[in-house]
Amino acid sequence: MTKSHGSLTGIEAKIEYHPVFEELGGLYESWKRSAVNWMQTEKLSESSVEKRLMKKFNIQWAWADSIATEATQCLNQLKTAKKNLIYKLELQIKAKTTATKKLITKLEKTLKLATKKGFPHLKARNKFFHQLLGLKSKIQKIASLKRKLKQLKNTERLHICFGSQKLFNAQHNLAENGYKTRNEWSDYWSKKRSGRFFCVGKSQPGGGTMLKVFPLQKDGKYQLQVQLPRPLQDKYGQKIQLEFSVSDRNGKYRATDLDYAINNLKPITISIFRREHKQDNWYIHLSTYVPEIPVVHTRKNGCIGIDFNAESISVTYVKWDGNIEYLEEIPYKWKNQTTGQRQASMRNIVCRVVKLAEFFECAIAIESLDFSKKKAKMSEESKVYNQMLVLLSTGIFRETLESRCRRFGVELIKVNPAFTSLIGMINYMAKYGLNSGTAAALVIGRRALNLSEKIPKCLLRPEDVNKHDWSHWRRVASFIKLHRVQRTQLFQWRKTLEGILTHSLWAEHQLSVPVHIEMGE
Repeated sequence: MTKSHGSLTGIEAKIEYHPVFEELGGLYESWKRSAVNWMQTEKLSESSVEKRLMKKFNIQWAWADSIATEATQCLNQLKTAKKNLIYKLELQIKAKTTATKKLITKLEKTLKLATKKGFPHLKARNKFFHQLLGLKSKIQKIASLKRKLKQLKNTERLHICFGSQKLFNAQHNLAENGYKTRNEWSDYWSKKRSGRFFCVGKSQPGGGTMLKVFPLQKDGKYQLQVQLPRPLQDKYGQKIQLEFSVSDRNGKYRATDLDYAINNLKPITISIFRREHKQDNWYIHLSTYVPEIPVVHTRKNGCIGIDFNAESISVTYVKWDGNIEYLEEIPYKWKNQTTGQRQASMRNIVCRVVKLAEFFECAIAIESLDFSKKKAKMSEESKVYNQMLVLLSTGIFRETLESRCRRFGVELIKVNPAFTSLIGMINYMAKYGLNSGTAAALVIGRRALNLSEKIPKCLLRPEDVNKHDWSHWRRVASFIKLHRVQRTQLFQWRKTLEGILTHSLWAEHQLSVPVHIEMGE
């Protein structure tokens, strides 16, 4: 049974510079590339790679262990990336095939009418030929994707370019990429492929073997001891001592966490690296363990539902009985923002939501959404929609929310996203005067509390009485999708859904494309 050390946390700080960093960073990354190559070409195990590293480069076991561990992680990431790319290509082929079939059907109908009556005007004729050319392009793209998928599946060796493929290709066009000479490019290439070393933590004094952290000194700084690899000991000595400081900030008790890890002999995995965008300063990152925070804010006191929209994040607090007590619309800017600005904005929103959960002493609920299918269909959507899908930092939001909920003892519940917006608009939007986002957040909160959402009786058919509630909502979603009903129209949903209210007319409104419960669309 694996020993549980507690909750994993990261602590980062600036560290004083030492000349050995440059050489050790370059050697370490070179040894790691060799390890990855051996694992791929010779199919060596992690233990075999450790032995070869020790023998070939004359390094201690602890350094070899860290290098082999990172090489194994690198290969596992490559395998995962290959699997994800195969899945993405399959989704793209499926989406483009469906779109192509629809276009063929549309062109057939247009051609039949044109054969009988001719094109009504020149614009219609030009549109037909433009769509015909688009059909040819789609077919060629599907064939290209299938070739790429076949080639990827048949590829055994996984390729990776340390230093980035973009920088590697820059050597062929030096001037266009801002390099005066090849030597200038070569220096930058070497710099990108170095500047980092790493050591796996162990449960012993100092938290590691080659890199050890010692308790707080009188001057308020921590001491780091680096035991150098043998090839560097003649020049720099067997060990070097460095200092760094850790301060608490943004509600993170980093110094307290590090003190706990040192005093309780927790393993401390240490990485030292250069940050080029911060004047090439060197930093230390410590991954260690702190005590697990018990979950104290649960759904017993209700739940905060969160709905992620394009321009804002809707937050609704639902009491244990299912009634709404508090709502808030938090604006979110994603246009004309850098990646760092979007991520910082997301983290600020997460802090705000978790503080609300602490205030109400309740849980938080979010939708369990997978955007991989949506992103696979991006080429079939509008440019504005694709830009929004790419720039929205949903992944950062969810990861940050999960981390902060664990840190503050807040229960996080992931619910099925099926029809949350639709249910909110019909059952609660007009009733409480909400917008579609806050109404959906209300449904998410209620679903986390295991409260059911009945469809209005006037929308039921006699033969559907004994069916699951979601089958009723699926019918309504199909009607709305078929007739492209706008959200604002659902403030008067009885009038908008009169086709469903008249049961005898329902047969005329069946949708050929199924509505997916998993994605709620």
